[in-house]
Amino acid sequence: MEAVFRKVSAAEATIAKAIGAGDSRLLSRTGTELGRIIEAALKRREDGGTVTSCDLAAHSLAFLAVSVADGLANKGEPRRMLIEDARAAASDFQKDMAGCEKQAGKRTGSHTSVEKALRAL
Repeated sequence: MEAVFRKVSAAEATIAKAIGAGDSRLLSRTGTELGRIIEAALKRREDGGTVTSCDLAAHSLAFLAVSVADGLANKGEPRRMLIEDARAAASDFQKDMAGCEKQAGKRTGSHTSVEKALRAL
């Protein structure tokens, strides 16, 4: 779980910077990297294991990254809808990450950098 926590934390910082720079390629690439965590969690669940809050945080952050990347590629109503989906995912991410930190024995942080970056769009 510690490794997933570190990867998700690093991805959060990368995504916040990519949103600020309007870098849809970096957003997509980071979403794909998080997808590997999600696939491992699904496999674990299929094998009778559990899915952790860190896995859920990876999922909500990946969804956010892909939504923003797609939103940057669109205009008008499709863009607005994709950015709204990303904002909802940012809220989910904050909740999931709080649970992740608790499970990993880490101090709880605010995790608002992605949400703040989204506001700038």
